[in-house]
Amino acid sequence: MIRIREIVNERKPEVEQYCADNNLSSEKIFKSPCSCDKTSMFILDEGDPERGKLGLADNVPLPVTLEIYLENGKLRFEQTEHTRKYLGAADKTGRRVA
Repeated sequence: MIRIREIVNERKPEVEQYCADNNLSSEKIFKSPCSCDKTSMFILDEGDPERGKLGLADNVPLPVTLEIYLENGKLRFEQTEHTRKYLGAADKTGRRVA
């Protein structure tokens, strides 16, 4: 059975285009932990080891930063209140673009 994680990986250009259109970091999406089943995928914050925050390794719930759904063969993206904070792309100076 194919799960959405495999579909998202196969459609990397589509995810990258969505990120480019919305000033998000596709790199962060592909390296962040996620929770998924056959038709939905929830990208989670990866924690902050430098501040002692290991997230799931500490049994601390991580905020959902992006929701991706597979509907009728197409990916649908849904941002959360945490999307910009954790997945926002940086400009040339390293600052996040809102």
